[in-house]
Amino acid sequence: MVNGRSKIGATLAVLASTLLPPAAGHAQDSTLALEEVIVTARKRQESLQNVPVAVTAISAELQQSTVRNLQDIQGFSPNIIIDKVSGTQGGASISIRGISYQEVDKSLDPPIGVIVDGIYLGQNSGQILNNFDIDRIEVIRGPQGTLFGKNTIGGAINIIRSEPTKELGGKVRVGTGSWDQRDFEGLLNLPVTADGGLKLFGSRLKNDGYIDNDIYNSKAGDQNYTSYGATFAYSVTENLEVSLSAEHIDDKSEVGAWANFNTFDDFTCFTTLGLDIPDVPNSTAPYGSGCAALDTNSDKNHNSQNAPNWANVHNDYYNLTANWQLGDWLLTSITGYVNRNESQRLEYDASANEFLYVLASANYEQTSQELRLNGQIGDVNLTAGLYYWYSEHKQVQDSYDMWYYFGFNEAMGLGPGEISQNLTGRGDNTSYAGFINGDWAITDRWVLNLGGRYSWEEKTFKGGPGAYDNVFTGEVFIPAGPVRHLDDNWTEFTPRVALQYEMTDEMMLFGSYSKGYKSGGFFARTQYIETLNSYDPEYVDTYELGMKSQWLENRLRFNSTLFYSEYSDKQEDIIVPDDSGAVGTIVANASDVEMYGAEIELNALVTPNLIAYLQAGYLNSEYGDFEADINGDGVITDNSGLTLRNSPESTFGTGLTYNYNIDLGEFAFHYNYFWRDKYQSIFDNNPLGKVKAAGFHNASIDFTFRENYVLSVYGRNLGNERYARPVLITPVSNFGQYNEPRNYGVELTARF
Repeated sequence: MVNGRSKIGATLAVLASTLLPPAAGHAQDSTLALEEVIVTARKRQESLQNVPVAVTAISAELQQSTVRNLQDIQGFSPNIIIDKVSGTQGGASISIRGISYQEVDKSLDPPIGVIVDGIYLGQNSGQILNNFDIDRIEVIRGPQGTLFGKNTIGGAINIIRSEPTKELGGKVRVGTGSWDQRDFEGLLNLPVTADGGLKLFGSRLKNDGYIDNDIYNSKAGDQNYTSYGATFAYSVTENLEVSLSAEHIDDKSEVGAWANFNTFDDFTCFTTLGLDIPDVPNSTAPYGSGCAALDTNSDKNHNSQNAPNWANVHNDYYNLTANWQLGDWLLTSITGYVNRNESQRLEYDASANEFLYVLASANYEQTSQELRLNGQIGDVNLTAGLYYWYSEHKQVQDSYDMWYYFGFNEAMGLGPGEISQNLTGRGDNTSYAGFINGDWAITDRWVLNLGGRYSWEEKTFKGGPGAYDNVFTGEVFIPAGPVRHLDDNWTEFTPRVALQYEMTDEMMLFGSYSKGYKSGGFFARTQYIETLNSYDPEYVDTYELGMKSQWLENRLRFNSTLFYSEYSDKQEDIIVPDDSGAVGTIVANASDVEMYGAEIELNALVTPNLIAYLQAGYLNSEYGDFEADINGDGVITDNSGLTLRNSPESTFGTGLTYNYNIDLGEFAFHYNYFWRDKYQSIFDNNPLGKVKAAGFHNASIDFTFRENYVLSVYGRNLGNERYARPVLITPVSNFGQYNEPRNYGVELTARF
């Protein structure tokens, strides 16, 4: 008689065998198996297959020439998409299971945590990190409020860089490619003492951009990126290891290659004075027609923006980490500091016209300290710690040529002139937390996981709207609003409970509940709003059922997860009337969302020379309770049933690596494909914000010769799939940017 467990195992084995043909000459070779994957998703080293968490580990794939930065990892994990944000240099819009963020204002927090060597990055600006000197990336899905803390309600991306080897060695890589791209990467390991080592690293990337600009006869979307740093590691004793890292990044790349999506009818007409107002420079329609239209000749390969979106960004990162082995316990201290200074010019009309442009500058600093203890008491594995966080930001935004956008009426007695507005705000954030997480081995098959984190957080903000004035005459059209001093604090408890069952030595089942929260605060982009523009935290409660399994003598790894999430008190952009007679945007806790879905991941060692992977995700997300004015017409509407933005219903990825030896060396062929469904980029599901479904083919060929040299040829987006990600500034402008087209390159790497 075959029991239920055997039926399940037999069925999965049959399915797996259809994907894995026997390897010639190695069908009975027990040494032919997938390598064990070690992750730190629970802040201690564990086998991927033993962790009751939905996590994808990406390591060998990072060596492929087609993986250039953080955005390129989205094809390796289900239910994740990563896009670049319009409005900040290196900014990431990361969506995990439909929970996302695309704001660039420093007063707001992202819901996805990006952690680099234990340091949480508190802003999405600068999160599109280049793939350089990275050993492993872990994509952890679902709320991580217990171990990683606040602002990880959707999940976390854990980035682990290489450590100094304390031996002489290194690598150099040079490359060239489409759009006159030139890039260089170098890494040098040096032994300093018998117990210490120094790692030096640096990179340079420059290209001319991928969209033709028809106004200033150049390219748009260029990259100009430089980074360098050092890590010193020293074994103080055989039980105490200390490392200090410092890195500096200069990024002068253009802030995206924007396209104008306006039409003549989209642009609001604002002439009410009856004066003989001259035509707007470069406009396609005179003011005599009653409307100044933005030109509409942008497409996926051209734009007519009258000036580039330049940026000048400086990032500094410091990390001091100590690991002290105290008998059976490991005490870890991680001290981090991040400083980001940025200045940029942004053409928010993205057209040939002299309409709205913004000069923005910001400074952001963060300091964090974590003390963590890992060990075991009897049958319980424990992780416990304390956490401290402080961050502060200051941002200034000067907006110019605003009079074209605002309908100054006859009663104000205003004629034409270059109207500007200055917005200045500064804020700080202090938080403390204590956490504990434990695994109790109830039996040799059952393990109970219990964890919790208690957090206290305080935020302050000082700022307000500046005056609208004429930059030439000094005439004030609308006086500055009041400067407000705001502060608030919150306390939160974020638990996690999981129960796992080792069905066999090769299969583990688990069920879990976890909770996370995203911080409350104050929205800095106030515009004459009488009410205090504050909002409370938002929360996600997630339930998961998962399976992790290995088949065919560990030549096949198959993991799957079902999840259901309740997203409550969601922070939304709400449009309300302001004191100037126009409308302004506030952030308010206005909605609830229900989400559910499924994920599968498969890795297979098909033959000794061929390894393949496949991942797929399904997501259903829609608003349950959401009544608000979301388009500025003054009418409160029931928005239940709207789809969450940045939440494609389906994602799919697959790929393979094939190695082939010849007398002169070894060839390696890499191929990967990523497809994601259509999705909405605008939270009110405006048709203009629909991003079409798209699939991307990438491939590279590596030839390793003389053991230490690798010549690589690569192609990205080989199908030349193009899509636009729109931005709507209602009611004044619609713009966005297209993704990069098909591109090629060649690289040479030397290791020593």
